Amino acid sequence: MNEPLKKTLLDAAAFLEQEGVPYALIGGIAVSLRGQPRVTADVDMVIALDVDRARELVGRLTGSNFEPLFRGVEEIVEKALILPLRHRSTHIKVDLAIGLSGFERQAIRRANQVHVEETPILVASIEDLLIMKALAGRPRDDQDAEGLVNSQHEYIDWEYCQSTAFELGESMGIDLAGRIREMRHGADE
Repeated sequence: MNEPLKKTLLDAAAFLEQEGVPYALIGGIAVSLRGQPRVTADVDMVIALDVDRARELVGRLTGSNFEPLFRGVEEIVEKALILPLRHRSTHIKVDLAIGLSGFERQAIRRANQVHVEETPILVASIEDLLIMKALAGRPRDDQDAEGLVNSQHEYIDWEYCQSTAFELGESMGIDLAGRIREMRHGADE
């Protein structure tokens, strides 16, 4: 991870902790920290706030290391359930996904610390990252999932992945558990 990206990540975690906002690092940096190195240009986190509290967080950006990525960011928070920010000195983008679903809240609770330099960062578990990657289903997500499975297969709680993916998929009307089975099958080959 390059220095500007590292500074942005550490500042984002410090800001959220200062504001008392539960979070989990997700996305490319989380995948890298969990054992599958990959290049990324931004910081992705999921936060445990409702929309009103996320809008309040926008008001707390004054004097922080972050600014809204767009004017009228409150509307983006309401409609897209994401708070896009930019680090004031590195200009790196930080996407804070508003975690409203039970799965997102569970992923935040299950996150554990990974040290970046001397600083503990709460990173989503391998299992929750795999479920997120299965849900997104883009080619980059499939590559991330394959890399995580290949590098961490002996540590993955497949029972948790399968049951959580089944429940989440049922609620969304998609076969998410089937995607997890495919990931596991790929690891067993």
